[in-house]
This record gives sequence, structure tokens and C-alpha cells, in this order.
Amino acid sequence: MVHSRLQVLLEALYGQERRRNKLGLEGTLALLEALEHPERRFRAVHVAGTNGKGSVCALVERVLRAAGVRTGLFTSPHLVDFRERIRVNGTWADEAWLERSLDSIAALPVGRDRTFFEVATALGFGWFAHEQVEWAVVEVGLGGRLDTTNVLTPDVTVITSIGLDHTEILGDTLAAIAGEKAGILKPGIPAVLAPGLPGEAREVIGTVAHARGAPLLESPAAIERDGHGSLRVDADPWGPLVLRDPFHGRMPPANVATALATLGALASTGLPLPASAVVEGFASARWPGRFEPCPDEPRLWWDGAHNVDGARAIAEACDGEPRFAALALAVSRDKDLEAMLDVLRPVVRDGRIVATRARSERARPTGEIALAARRRMWDVREAGDVVEACRLAMQWADDTHPALLAGSLFAVGEAMEAFGGAPGERQ
Repeated sequence: MVHSRLQVLLEALYGQERRRNKLGLEGTLALLEALEHPERRFRAVHVAGTNGKGSVCALVERVLRAAGVRTGLFTSPHLVDFRERIRVNGTWADEAWLERSLDSIAALPVGRDRTFFEVATALGFGWFAHEQVEWAVVEVGLGGRLDTTNVLTPDVTVITSIGLDHTEILGDTLAAIAGEKAGILKPGIPAVLAPGLPGEAREVIGTVAHARGAPLLESPAAIERDGHGSLRVDADPWGPLVLRDPFHGRMPPANVATALATLGALASTGLPLPASAVVEGFASARWPGRFEPCPDEPRLWWDGAHNVDGARAIAEACDGEPRFAALALAVSRDKDLEAMLDVLRPVVRDGRIVATRARSERARPTGEIALAARRRMWDVREAGDVVEACRLAMQWADDTHPALLAGSLFAVGEAMEAFGGAPGERQ
């Protein structure tokens, strides 16, 4: 965990974020200029999407590292420790450096009244520059057009999916959300699109790409699961490959294809990415908190799937079978709770659910989850916190049917603190 002083500094930033809702690039640009533009000292892949962007980032970064590239990885949110967001060659940012940098930012005239996300982005890019990163893989935090990471001039942009999420900020149609995601496209910079994007979203992105002169790259890789934890793919420029599925069947084939297309785009720039690096990178990748067992408690699995599309990915990974003995569910207020309950019902034996909430201001009250579940004929229990909910759910678990915690990455982080399995300082 972070040291106490760093924790105090970070909590102060969180407190500022709760008091305002501010989007835009001006503050980030001013801060980076005062820091002598660290974002210009590395090459980058910029990844947006409603779902799948984190796992695509993890795969791309791990393959780059396997190819001998010095990598940066910038993601959000963190599960247990802020430093998870900022990694160089898989290792968290240094605590002492973060403390000094926060002090330096606070002392700058432009450092006053900066948001949490503006400061976090400056810290990430500053650490990458300090550590002489060659390539950074950067995940968009929210949307794209006005996200603080959109100050980058990347070599490749990526859009993994378009779905109805954060509608109160990004818009309530797929077309509006696609327009926000397409805001990361840059003139002349190739943009990788995931296969299967909704037609109206694809049309909006195509219009933006044409206006900006950004070449669109589709994801042509053919992918088959062999039933034994491997993926058989045929992707340019490597041809046929057999890759280990690092996410227990949870990662949709479209995301695998998107990661491979992104790597193919990087290879086309002249970056050496041999097939052996792709195989090694897939075998070594981990995206913590996404459809994985708790390493210290085999009766508990978790997945931070926080919306309907994430719930569908769980159902697909389970082939619609009742793989879990019970579900512990914590959901944010702005999610489609009823649809998530309907999607997850077939994978939970006897419809057992423990309604709970994470320690987040955005968390939906436990009683609302319980009421919606009862209306859909679930066998409902309630728990005051995530840890209690996991323990109740595990009472139904056995050797072949574990309990599943889902609905919120914040909840998964709380479970990791209690039961083990938190991301280490190196992965």
C-alpha cells in the first residue's frame, strides 16, 4: 500500500474531484507545458472504448515488452493502490518520486485547482519520461474527446467497443458516444477499430476519420477457441499462431482481434514484433480483477464487469451454463441493473444473489439491488459491505461451483484487500 503522506496527498485530490465535474484539456495542457512536455518524450498507443480497452492495453503492452521494448502502461481505475495506474515494464511508479512530483505540481501557479485526472495524467506521463519509456500504451479514462489523456499525439489510436455507458456525460445514443470516442482520432494517424461495432457508431467514427484524414484499420484476424485454453488465430503479419487465452475465456474474440490488429499496425511502422513476442506476451498477460479466481480463496471468483456488455462477456465465457453457486453484486447508480440481472441469471445456480454496495459515492443502495433481484425471482440475501457479501456467497460454493463477485471494480478492489490477490508491484 502507499505510504501515509502519499495517501494524504492523493485523498486531497479525490476530495477536490468530488466537489466538481470538469472535463476538458486546457488544464492538462497547461500543466504539461509547465512540466516541459513529458508527453512528447515517448511514442504512444491511445486506446478508447466502452468495454475491453483495459484488456487490449494489457495485451499490447505485454507483447511490446516481450519484444524488448521499454514500455509504459497507463490505466484506470486502480483496484487497491494508485500506483497500479502507472507502470514501466510492469513495475509501479516509485512512491518517493510521486510524492515529490505532487509537491512540485502544487507549487506551480498552474498546479492550483487541478483535477485528480489532470494530475494523475501528468504524473503518468512524467514518470514515463523520467524512466525513458520508448512506447506507452495509454487507456482513455472517460469518453475520449475531452479526456485528459487526449493531449497525446500517438502513433496509433484504437477504439475497442461502443456501448451505452456514462450516458449522463457522453450522451444517450450510440452515435453520440461514438462521437466522443472518435475524439481521439488524429490527422494522418491510423485508427484501429474493433470488429462488430454497431452500424450507427461505425458510421460516426468513419465520418470523423474521413474529416481528419485518419486511416481506418479493421481487425481481420480469424480467431478460434480450441476448448483447452488456447486461441488459434491467423493475423497479419505473422500468419497462423496458437496463443494462450490469458483471461479464462472472458475476453471476447473481438478484443483479441483488436489487440492483434493494433500490434500489426505497430509492426507496419517498422517496430520489430516477431511472432515469438506475440506468443510470449499473450501467455504472460494479466488484467487483474477481470474474470479470475482469487488466488488465496478458490471458492471466490471476481469480475469488475460494471455494465451490461461486461455482464454479457461473463455469460459468454460461461457458455450460458450455471458455473457459479452464487452471485455477490455491487452496481453503480448509473448502470442498467435490471438488464445486468437478466444477463447474469443463467450463469448462477438456483439464482442465488447477495446484494451489496462498494465504498463509493456512486454505489447503488443495497436495497435497490435486492428489490430489483426479487422482482426477477432471484433468491436474495443482503450484505452491508462487499466482504460480508463475498463470505455469504461462498457459503453456497463448492469445489466445482465457486461464488462470483461482479458489477464494480471498486468492489473487486475491496475484496482483494480482504481476501488477497491484489495486483503486485510488478506483473
